[in-house]
Amino acid sequence: MRRSVLLLFLWALVLVANVSCTSKSKERAEFQDSIVVFFRPVYSSKIVSTKELIMMSTKAPIYDTLFVESRDYNSIKSFVENKKEIRSDIKGIPEVYLKTKSGIVFLTQFNPLAVDIDGRPIAITIEMAYRINTCSKMYNYYTKEEISWDTLFRKYCLPKDYHYYYDKYYQEFKNNGPKLDSIFIAKKRGIKLWLIERENNSK
Repeated sequence: MRRSVLLLFLWALVLVANVSCTSKSKERAEFQDSIVVFFRPVYSSKIVSTKELIMMSTKAPIYDTLFVESRDYNSIKSFVENKKEIRSDIKGIPEVYLKTKSGIVFLTQFNPLAVDIDGRPIAITIEMAYRINTCSKMYNYYTKEEISWDTLFRKYCLPKDYHYYYDKYYQEFKNNGPKLDSIFIAKKRGIKLWLIERENNSK
């Protein structure tokens, strides 16, 4: 009797494990193509190198997943994977790390400036810089004042869905020094977002 119960338990355990693995496999297959966006919503006089940004990104968990319309997704993906080196006296600072399956690019936040991993200037239009920002909603991690310092949102209006993500925490912890410090530390570690192409039949 005990043996029968044990065998039944083991069978049930194997069944649950198989269902779990199948579910995870389907999820991986569904989202096998994605664009990673990593940035640190802090302003500092210290310039972080492209390789440092990559290292930080590998240590950061996915913070949010955003579904992007096919046209925008493919446009951003094409920009990253078909980047064009240019000659320019103005070099961008690597503040945003974009990664696809076969390409990486680094942007200067809220400016139409981009570089490759070796710091060489990459062609980018202000329209593309805006598209990347609106699709990833990076602007929500900066105050309106911080956003207004740079080129992008002087040309374009701030999207109507803008809301400063950290505002609720600053309000909640305004009298708690250690908690406020923890918010700053989290911002320095960086935010990693996952852009997924929205399927035509998705709602």
